[in-house]
Amino acid sequence: MEKPKTICSRCRKPKDANCSICKRTPFEGISKENYSFYNSTRWRNYTKAYKRKHPLCVHCLRQGKTTPVDVVDHIKPILQGGDKWNSDNLQGLCHYCHNRKSATDKK
Repeated sequence: MEKPKTICSRCRKPKDANCSICKRTPFEGISKENYSFYNSTRWRNYTKAYKRKHPLCVHCLRQGKTTPVDVVDHIKPILQGGDKWNSDNLQGLCHYCHNRKSATDKK
């Protein structure tokens, strides 16, 4: 007797199906090393000031769209040697662009 297949809670297909949703790795979140940095008052105040100076997503602007900034992102991630406080290593991104960039950083 064949064992019943488990169903993916996201795509509702059998887990062994070729589904890009099922193959995604779970969100890893902020690393433990950087958790206190991103939750510091200094970083929060710094990002608020940065967003006032740079209110639009830089990736969307290149495509001719005007989308407000949601996240101040390190161009070169801190864990890969990027400078935490150098404004040349920062960019303002909307959530969509930030998630897409972060996914490619982890590859």
